[in-house]
Amino acid sequence: MDEKLKTFYELTERRRSVREFLEKDIEGEKVDRLLKILQRAQSAANCQPWHFIVVRSEDRESIKHVFTREGFKKAPLAIVACAEPSKAWVRRADGVNYAWVDVSIAVTEMISAATAEGLGTCWVAAIDPVEVKRALEIPDGVDVVGIIVVGYPIEELKKVEKERKPLREIIHHGRW
Repeated sequence: MDEKLKTFYELTERRRSVREFLEKDIEGEKVDRLLKILQRAQSAANCQPWHFIVVRSEDRESIKHVFTREGFKKAPLAIVACAEPSKAWVRRADGVNYAWVDVSIAVTEMISAATAEGLGTCWVAAIDPVEVKRALEIPDGVDVVGIIVVGYPIEELKKVEKERKPLREIIHHGRW
């Protein structure tokens, strides 16, 4: 296997949800690279119906109360991922709006980049989106998709075997 491919697959094996972080700020250039990944992510018809609110450790008091886990409150960086459905591509056949899909693609790419940078992440969905919108003054018409906490993990990111459904239960060939 090509060395770049091997590195990619090793990266995907190390990525996991991190819930406890070291009290250490993330270097500015690393944060900049993560934000650039969000900007460059693919989106349906290149509509880019997203907004990301970067909440650094010095500003985290504004959203600390929305987290149910103490570890999330200590993360030095939180990125609030938002979708603006009115700006998204809509599938003509059934009217499905792709705003949340596009935001999810961008966030997933950023999470992979964070893992490559040696950072841990967790996509936090167990939040009250109304309270997040109030706390961060997010306008009507914009949805809070989730908050991605980012930081240096307390434990090293290494391959961890998790129980996953067998391929035969989730992959279909040719038809269902």
